Amino acid sequence: MFAVSVLPQFVTAKGPVFLSTVALGALWALVSASWYMLLTWAVRRGRALVSRPAVLRGLSVTTGVVLLGLGAAVIAGA
Repeated sequence: MFAVSVLPQFVTAKGPVFLSTVALGALWALVSASWYMLLTWAVRRGRALVSRPAVLRGLSVTTGVVLLGLGAAVIAGA
């Protein structure tokens, strides 16, 4: 539905309207697919990084410190 409402404003009345709309739709699909492929590559790379024991320990320590800080802020505000 989004494409139906957005794409027509970029199609000119001069020339083949249907082919221009199809070309814009295909370009939009290509750009979307490229972004999703980039996202999956980044997630795969990030997963490999976060799976290392040293990084897991660092994340656990950081999360614990943040939660302790939030708890202290709640106690101080109460």
